[in-house]
Parts: sequence; C-alpha cells; structure tokens
Amino acid sequence: MRENITCPLELIFYILKGKWTPIILWRMRLGNQRLTDLKKDIVECNEKMLIQHLNDMIIYGLLEKIEFEVYPKHTEYRLTEFGLELIPVLAKFQELGIKYLIKK
Repeated sequence: MRENITCPLELIFYILKGKWTPIILWRMRLGNQRLTDLKKDIVECNEKMLIQHLNDMIIYGLLEKIEFEVYPKHTEYRLTEFGLELIPVLAKFQELGIKYLIKK
C-alpha cells in the first residue's frame, strides 16, 4: 500500500481502486461466493483479472478466503467486517448513479 497517503478519503479510494473492486464488493453483499459464481455474474471481467482483484481485496481486508477440505474441495470468499461496512457506502453510490442516469 502507498505510504504517502495524506487523507482518509484518499485511502478508501485507493483500496477501492480498479474497475472491478466495487462491483465485486457489491456482489459479495449477497453472501459467500465461489469464483465460478463471480465469473458468471461479472461476465466482462476475465478470470485472471477477477482473481487479481480478489487477492487485492483480501490484502486490503475487504474479503476472507475460506478453503473447504471436504470433497469436492472448493474455495469461497466472504466479506470481512470492513467489507460489510462499505456496503451502505456503495448503496449510496448506486442510488446516486441511478439518479444521474434518470436525469440524462
């Protein structure tokens, strides 16, 4: 993470950087997700980019990765407390986006 961030708002936008991070976060509000679920819902994001965003979101503390050792083995992602705190913020952004689109 950048060491020269001087404003808390700058930090949040740094964490949410990238085209797909807010979209993944918004999708995660529906509950734990597997990579295959996210790939189906976010069709314009290729798998490599999706995995990179998920890994970044884990590093920044937005998501946790849960690996199940039962057959068949699988991995799920879930929101952390910090990730959950950002959902109302994204909801407000969504509301503003809808208002903007309606005015156009």
